[in-house]
Amino acid sequence: MASNNPTDVASHDAAQVALYAPYCSGVSREGVLDQAIHLLDQGRVSGQRVLKFGTPHVFELRWQAGTSPQERSSCQLSFPQLPEVLYSFSVPTHQLVLWLMDLIQDRDGGAEPDLPENFWRWLLVGEIPHSPVL
Repeated sequence: MASNNPTDVASHDAAQVALYAPYCSGVSREGVLDQAIHLLDQGRVSGQRVLKFGTPHVFELRWQAGTSPQERSSCQLSFPQLPEVLYSFSVPTHQLVLWLMDLIQDRDGGAEPDLPENFWRWLLVGEIPHSPVL
């Protein structure tokens, strides 16, 4: 049974941050990592990809997160305006957390969030994302 005690929640969050920190530049980006862990627990994010000289593409990314940084997360990327387009993939959970960290950090005020450029390059052309230096 989950605890409603704020101290228990804070210690759970601190433990999660400590678990992911070595994989996600947690020492230098601890605040963003904490936010990404909360977002990871939600299992979904929506936003829009704005293309140069084009209309924005609204997307939704859903996932079943792994329980540890190295465990794979199953993900689905969909575009509500293009229901026939669906990408299914799995990545190590720490990679998903890194993408969520970049999404959080790169938000422009009230603008819709977008996944980072390295996510889109990985998805569309198979470019391997660079891991942070440990």
